[in-house]
Amino acid sequence: MNQARDLGHKGMHEEALQAYDEVLKLDPKNVTALLRKASDLGSMGRENESLSVYEKALAISEETLKTNPMEAFAWQDKAIALSGLGRQKEVKQAYVEAWAAFNESIKKDPENAKLWKGKADTLANLGQWEEALRAYNKVTEIDPQDYMAWGRKGEFLGLTGKYNESLQDLERAIELIPAENAEDIQAWSLAKVSVLHAAGQIKEALIVLDNITTRYPQNKRAWSLKGNDLAKQGMHNESLTAYDVVLKLDPQDADAWNGKARQLAEVKRYNESLQAYEEAIRLTPSKDAKDLAALWMDKGDLLNNAGREDEARSAFQMAIDTLDKILQDNSKDAAVWLEKGNALQKLGEYNAAVDSYNGTIKHAASSIPGRISAAKAWIGMGDALSLQGRNREALEAYEKAIELHPNYGEAWLGRGEMQKAEGDAYNASLSIFVAGKLGYTR
Repeated sequence: MNQARDLGHKGMHEEALQAYDEVLKLDPKNVTALLRKASDLGSMGRENESLSVYEKALAISEETLKTNPMEAFAWQDKAIALSGLGRQKEVKQAYVEAWAAFNESIKKDPENAKLWKGKADTLANLGQWEEALRAYNKVTEIDPQDYMAWGRKGEFLGLTGKYNESLQDLERAIELIPAENAEDIQAWSLAKVSVLHAAGQIKEALIVLDNITTRYPQNKRAWSLKGNDLAKQGMHNESLTAYDVVLKLDPQDADAWNGKARQLAEVKRYNESLQAYEEAIRLTPSKDAKDLAALWMDKGDLLNNAGREDEARSAFQMAIDTLDKILQDNSKDAAVWLEKGNALQKLGEYNAAVDSYNGTIKHAASSIPGRISAAKAWIGMGDALSLQGRNREALEAYEKAIELHPNYGEAWLGRGEMQKAEGDAYNASLSIFVAGKLGYTR
């Protein structure tokens, strides 16, 4: 179990799965192993396998609860399995049952840190933030030397946006880890990197990643994150070096080939970038269709930049064909309709692009990600309409985007250009000014 967890933290998911399989040979009803394996399979895009493992975990949890309906951890496991299966209406009730069971157990054993941690995790999943924090505080009060408790508390604080407190507790966790326990030092250091990313502190994250890769040069995930962060800082050659280390550790890492391709394009090494994209496409399983479509889009953009328009069109068409296969199975995927619209627009098929953007708007959920997708679709539609000279319709599309997400500079700029085309110079200048303040110019 420890080996599987450590391999997962390092980004070595296939090896982690093998370790979980070893656990399950020894203990076929180990629900924790099943849930972690299911989660890893899901993150790898192996959704059908993931669902099958979640079903097994759920069945074992329910079997336990028939014997002991007050087994708090079994209720917690059931909630996690139900969530993995997408049965959200049942998840909350399972967590409520877990909460009640933890309270009963704590009455009998009030100084049991494991029970308090279980209660804290359950409260967090129920959105009871203040009560969850009090429970996490109780865990660290009972055993102030328990670095896992400090780390979990730090993660929770990071999830609730309390970044400074989160980083302090994660640092406390790292300080308490015995020097010989290299795996946990790496795992909690990477948890600290995640919080720094959430806080937008990329330079600080790079300092932590430099420390990890210096002390533990075999940590593939740290090198991958380092490559990504260096790219964000505009340090493209340094980012390339990091991705090369990842590929030395694992030549089959499609994400690393993708990252390398992007950085090679940034430094205008187009032929090498194309070769890297081809490797990324070759290594990406066909079932990961969204990732494949994104790779074809990026390759098309690169070919356009290299002046190879015919090849670029072929790449964009491959992206469209891949997206169409997804839509055959799920015609309500708003994000896929958005990407298809972008690809059609790159091909100059503006009416078809507008239709696709309408698909996004029709199916976008009211959640924050859904609103973002819809706003991007309105911007794409505005661009497609403006390229056809349909200025009034384009203006309305940009205004719809601004209503949904007023921080998108490209929507303000598009609005300004359409206002200018319609002879409204005063409002055009205001819109273009706002776009500039948001850091967007063409």
